[in-house]
Amino acid sequence: MSTARPHTALLHNMGWNLLGQIAPMLAALIAIPLLIQKIGNERFGLLAIGWILIGYFSLFDFGLGRALTQSIAARRAGKRTDESSKDVSVDVLMDVSVADIIRSGLALMFALGLLAGLILWISVDYLVASWLNIAPNLQAEAKQSLLLLVPAMPLVVLTTGLRGVLEGVQAFRLVNLVRTPVGVLTFVAPLLVLPFSVSLVPIFAMLSALRVLTLVFFIMACRRALPEFTLGKISRRPLPELLRFGGWMTVSNLIGPIMVNMDRLVIGAVLTMTAVSYYSTPHEMILRALVVPGAIAGVCFPVFAASDRLSARRIFWQSTQAVAVCMLLLVLLVWPLAETVLRWWLNDEFARNSAPVLRWLAVGVAFNGLAHIPFAYVQGIGASKVTAQFHLLELAIYAPLLYVCIHWQGIIGVAIAWTVRAVIDACCLFYYALNKLRAA
Repeated sequence: MSTARPHTALLHNMGWNLLGQIAPMLAALIAIPLLIQKIGNERFGLLAIGWILIGYFSLFDFGLGRALTQSIAARRAGKRTDESSKDVSVDVLMDVSVADIIRSGLALMFALGLLAGLILWISVDYLVASWLNIAPNLQAEAKQSLLLLVPAMPLVVLTTGLRGVLEGVQAFRLVNLVRTPVGVLTFVAPLLVLPFSVSLVPIFAMLSALRVLTLVFFIMACRRALPEFTLGKISRRPLPELLRFGGWMTVSNLIGPIMVNMDRLVIGAVLTMTAVSYYSTPHEMILRALVVPGAIAGVCFPVFAASDRLSARRIFWQSTQAVAVCMLLLVLLVWPLAETVLRWWLNDEFARNSAPVLRWLAVGVAFNGLAHIPFAYVQGIGASKVTAQFHLLELAIYAPLLYVCIHWQGIIGVAIAWTVRAVIDACCLFYYALNKLRAA
């Protein structure tokens, strides 16, 4: 096979991934100002918390979605543990069918989703009454709204597994044909409620119903992409290997989003929900800049799992160079234009309070974007233990730093702490990945 065909396939898949991330970003740019105007800063802060919970609880798959991708990709490439790297902790189970791996992984993930829903249900009273600084007149509404997310949690986790299955066979077109409208509706659906009510209850009901539709369409996509995607007896044989890989990845999947999202939760607890709005709005805005590294790394992950090290080295450097150019342009644009853009997009009040946050977060997002490529490589070769250990180290540094910075400079201090964490994360991942690539 020529080298052009794999290269073309990579670009094709990256294009679909970009579409799946850019379309929701554009929807957010339009929807967020309208939502803030109609429901107010405090209700929008609660909606931002709801988006965080949906995203975070999707990681209750305990690394199994990523493990399914790695296992399926490596198995289809004919790789076993001893053929790839001593770091690979997943035996591809050549004597176990892909169908067995899929069914076992998804069954376990559904059970974990039920656990996620139970935890959210138990935690709602504490979140509303104690953790988040919610005005008394909104507490009942907040509780009802958050409870509507509980039945969606198993579906959210199961959908993560189905996406992992599709990415394992590099069916990125199908993934994004589902993910693109879902991402857009995540921001647009709340707008459909506004002509009738500004309450968060119907808005959260729409978000929960959207999870049901997402699951149905991902099942349809899997049935189309994989002949192996069939009902049948669930085998226990793949579970030890999937859990071995997913176990350490779970640490990353739990701690990583905590470090990405805990800033807004801490602001809500220490400051006010209005401060959450001033922080989360530029945060959501600048995180959309990760569409390029996210699209590239998402495609590279199964490729790293299936490739030899020489091919992986070439793909690593090409991807890193592309991401570096994009991230440098991001910082050069945001620093001088942050206040002007926020004033045009929102209003003077938001511009004054959020522009310094946006500038600092731009630097952090640039380093976070660069880190996507070594993260995909390290986990692609199966070294999930390494990324987990890095995240444990970063959390030990980030948590006290966040506490100090929020009392020092408020939401600007939070942005500084987030940026410092992103720099540390990128340095750790590049150090390990480059050592592995030099050994090739």
